[in-house]
Amino acid sequence: MPPPAPSPAAEPRWPQGARCVVCVTVHMDGPAVEAGKGLNHLGIHSRGRYAARRGVPRSLEVLARHGITASYFMCGYDAELYPALMREVHAAGHEIAAHGYRHEGHELGEEEVGLLEKTHAILADCLGEAPVGWCSPSGRKSHRTLPTLRRLGYIYDASEKDEDLPYLATIGGTVTEDFIILPNNTVSLDDAPLYVQGQATAAEVRDNWLQELAAIAAGDGYVQLIMHPRAGYGSGTPARMAAFEAFLVAAKQTPGVVFMTMRELARHCLANPTRWRNPRA
Repeated sequence: MPPPAPSPAAEPRWPQGARCVVCVTVHMDGPAVEAGKGLNHLGIHSRGRYAARRGVPRSLEVLARHGITASYFMCGYDAELYPALMREVHAAGHEIAAHGYRHEGHELGEEEVGLLEKTHAILADCLGEAPVGWCSPSGRKSHRTLPTLRRLGYIYDASEKDEDLPYLATIGGTVTEDFIILPNNTVSLDDAPLYVQGQATAAEVRDNWLQELAAIAAGDGYVQLIMHPRAGYGSGTPARMAAFEAFLVAAKQTPGVVFMTMRELARHCLANPTRWRNPRA
């Protein structure tokens, strides 16, 4: 009796046979943050303006130096203030995704749908291309959020913090096959908590990111790095931007790593949605 045929090899999880996907995300968090708190953009409250004047341009220089495309999450209010900057980011080949109108940090109630639609229209008009990705500016969501995003043509949400791998969204009680959750880790892969709650130095943040990269590359293989180019809680200033660049250099040198925008990763997952219904099956 002939031996049984070998089972087919499992389909690779990531494209190009990679063992780790790195998605670089840049949350601009410009003056919209202050506006959402009812503050002006002056003096001590001008750190969001730093993102527009120096942080975002500096991030573009770093990414261009390493040939990496990123996903920039932009607030509608910032796009109204700096449309030329938005177009510059877009022209450089980066994805622009939605991040609230005024970086709302409160429960929105009935106002939520209108704000999602408003920001969507602002970004689409500014760029001539509608965004397909969204991340809550405050982590807050409601039963209105995903149905509205899906109706507007979005394909992913990057707000959840409940998994290490992407998974299909449940909308209206049904698991969808056209909308993916790309979860984020806002503790160790986001600069803001590290610099604010952790009071970390730039070198400590760099080392933490590199440890996470090594562990994730050896395991699930999905890194979503969140960088804020503003001053204060972000990485826009020189030493902190150097820590960000050091992470990119190390990631490029890590065997099996491929860089993708969030939009590219979402489309990869949705091309085979069954795989992501239960990503650990």
